[in-house]
Amino acid sequence: MSTAAHLNRHREAFDVLFVGDPRFEGGTSTALAAEIDAAHREGLRCGLLAVKGPLLGNTLPIHPDLQVRLDQGKVCLVHFADPIDAGIVVIHHPTIFTQLPGSRPDISCAHVVLVLHHPRVDALGKVQYDLQAVTRNCTTVFGGPVHIAPVSAVVRASVRFQLGNDARLLDEDWLNLIDFDAWPRRPERRLRFPVVIGRHARPDAQKWPDSPVDAFAAYPVDPTLATVRILGGADFLEELYGAVPSNWIVAPFQAQGVPAFLAGLDFYVYYHSEAWSEAFGRTILEALAVGILVILPPHFAPIFGLSAIYCQPSEVVSRIEHFVGNPAAYRQQVADALDHARRHFDLSEFVPRLRRCFPELEFRNAHSASPQAALPPARQKTVLFISTNGIGLGHLVQQLALADRLPKGFRPVFVTMSMGLQFAAQAGYLAHYINYHKHIKADPERWNRVFAEELFDLLRFYRPSAVLYDGTMPFGGLIQALSTYRDAFLIWVRRAMWREHHGVGLQVSDRFDAIIEPGELAEDWDDGPTTAERERVYRVPPVLHIDASARLDRESALAALGLPRDRLVVAFQLGSENNFPLARLKEHLTEAFLRDPRLEIVEIRSPIGNHEAECEQRPRCRSVDLFPAFRYSKAFDICVSAAGYNAFHENVLGAIPSIFVPNEAEEMDLQLTRAKYAAVNGLGFCLRRDHDRYRCRDIVEAVLDDAERMKIAARCHDISMKNGAYDICQFIELSACMLRTDRRIV
Repeated sequence: MSTAAHLNRHREAFDVLFVGDPRFEGGTSTALAAEIDAAHREGLRCGLLAVKGPLLGNTLPIHPDLQVRLDQGKVCLVHFADPIDAGIVVIHHPTIFTQLPGSRPDISCAHVVLVLHHPRVDALGKVQYDLQAVTRNCTTVFGGPVHIAPVSAVVRASVRFQLGNDARLLDEDWLNLIDFDAWPRRPERRLRFPVVIGRHARPDAQKWPDSPVDAFAAYPVDPTLATVRILGGADFLEELYGAVPSNWIVAPFQAQGVPAFLAGLDFYVYYHSEAWSEAFGRTILEALAVGILVILPPHFAPIFGLSAIYCQPSEVVSRIEHFVGNPAAYRQQVADALDHARRHFDLSEFVPRLRRCFPELEFRNAHSASPQAALPPARQKTVLFISTNGIGLGHLVQQLALADRLPKGFRPVFVTMSMGLQFAAQAGYLAHYINYHKHIKADPERWNRVFAEELFDLLRFYRPSAVLYDGTMPFGGLIQALSTYRDAFLIWVRRAMWREHHGVGLQVSDRFDAIIEPGELAEDWDDGPTTAERERVYRVPPVLHIDASARLDRESALAALGLPRDRLVVAFQLGSENNFPLARLKEHLTEAFLRDPRLEIVEIRSPIGNHEAECEQRPRCRSVDLFPAFRYSKAFDICVSAAGYNAFHENVLGAIPSIFVPNEAEEMDLQLTRAKYAAVNGLGFCLRRDHDRYRCRDIVEAVLDDAERMKIAARCHDISMKNGAYDICQFIELSACMLRTDRRIV
């Protein structure tokens, strides 16, 4: 960009620009969300610059509390290239700037604050980050000086003598804040044994006492004394302490449902490993907001003061016995704790703290506390969708589902080997076709070299902010091209249900910045190779091209297809049959269905199939070209369908009574597993080409039973799922805007 063009670009102005890695699962993200609430409540204009830091390796979405704030318009997501003026930049967590980003943001600001959510040195003396290096990097990116803001006295003690020339230590701690009025109070109830003790924290062994003696003292194992509820437990508890006591109720860590969990407790008790330095204790603050009596180890006293009771693990039971025997003392302690906590940790403290720390700070862009409009993009962001050929249209259709839902300011461009290219073009998207080597009988090695060159040229021409690959096997040419283009966030969207021999494709998983797995209704039956990587990927609900609720109503669909209203309509939608011919099976099915005079059969021709439909040769039968067929599916009383990902989930989530015919060719995914899952769970029928052709009449008779179809449809309707395409698009938007500090610059 020329200097003149740069100067003419519109600069967005914010009172507060928050900077952080929004994928953090614990207290850092909830603390950031609270500050956004506090600033918005005071009418300040807030932006969020997302940073992909080096600390988190697995594919994680944005923290739900932050996504809610974006959806509510309390904060604007900014692209790292957006020209921005900010009154103050608040950086959450030092680890996100242990390395410099590969791109320089265009941000000018009056003040920079670096919030330290973690001690520089842990309890064992191990250095967790180089504060001077972090400060230098923040100064390079945002200017100096950088004001260091420890979240507690614990963190302050670890950094006092480690400041560089570009750093200033704030006089007061940057305490976590919470909206006390938003948390439910513990209902008034009689305190008696067994009491309910609880704690919640992300699942980490260091968040627990080192020895069974301390653990069982702090969290009693006597069921007549206490029930212990744990939110954030996992298998590590057995590794630490042996068998989990019978009175411990363990549930996985989750961000949702915490208020109700806490409101059901009598005492909140939190003890951790000697090797762990708890920087603040966000979960403790949440317990205080609910009005529970909190018991902690003494080292928390400088942080929470009069808000808690402090003792050693061996003294926990005696403290509990004291309060159970003296309900008035319990009520007084809770009231005093809540009063003390409100005066130090309430949201209303945020802006006064800013003014105390920075008296000269001016909020020039303050507005009424109303939703903020999304920013006009500094530049249009391109998302490059790359898909393999596929036997059907599954990979391409899934990418169309995403392209249709991308937010404004994003331009989808398709690069595909699919013969269904025309559907991307018809939807108004730029689309490029690359021949698959099997189609042209090319040598695979030579084809990969040419593919890499062609793809690299497209990458350099379009300069995408994000690249999404949809396919089972990442080709060598793909990996080569992507490895030479480092300016995009690389995402592999891969469905599960792999056959074992497809597992070789997992060897290049680490070449992608993120891996997203669209949900499978039959996931509990999946034993393929991708199941070993479930903890590393972002799993979303099943993806649909057309939302089930967006289909045409029955009358409109029948009229659009020219079908009579007084007949049962059976749709045949069996895919391309390019590698799994079904002509004989369709003949058996057609004969069985046409025995019923109420029926009319509609065969939906595959846009990329080579077979000739024979349906037209029979009465009450017709063939149609229809894409996307799901839009018209309320016209269908019954569907005979392939069991590929798209067709299976459309029919089940669309509550269409279906006979699923799996494609069992070796190169396909485990369609048989899906079809059997539907049959066993009463969501449809399974009909195998080579096993069940003599059962065609029995299965047809079953699906023609009106009562049976109603039961199938009702079971399908009971499955409540959102369309995972929206989750993936949120992930794309965040990823495409992220400033990258998770890799070396060169």
